[in-house]
Amino acid sequence: MKPPMRQKVTVHFPVLDEKGQPVKDKYGKPLTKPKTSKARVQFKTSLIRDAKGEERRVSLEIDMPPSFNPPDGTKVEYTTMGGQKAEGTIITKDEAVNLAGSKVYYRTAYVDG
Repeated sequence: MKPPMRQKVTVHFPVLDEKGQPVKDKYGKPLTKPKTSKARVQFKTSLIRDAKGEERRVSLEIDMPPSFNPPDGTKVEYTTMGGQKAEGTIITKDEAVNLAGSKVYYRTAYVDG
């Protein structure tokens, strides 16, 4: 079942050079490019494992369309059901697929927000 996506999420994707390395400004901060998409934001506390195998407690899940695939560790700005704006960092992601595994219905990003 696909969830209704009525909120907005803005992800700051890193800008990469031709070698795949992040481009930095004169102060050493990585440059980012914002992209906005529709999403479903819900506060749900859960215990997950990140890419390094460490257990972390997250309090926010963001469901995004399958065409929107931000990498782990990127900064996210989101709008809650009440219309408040907040931000966080993507810890890890999960995909909801069909039984054959050939189609992605939506992606769930776990955020420390």
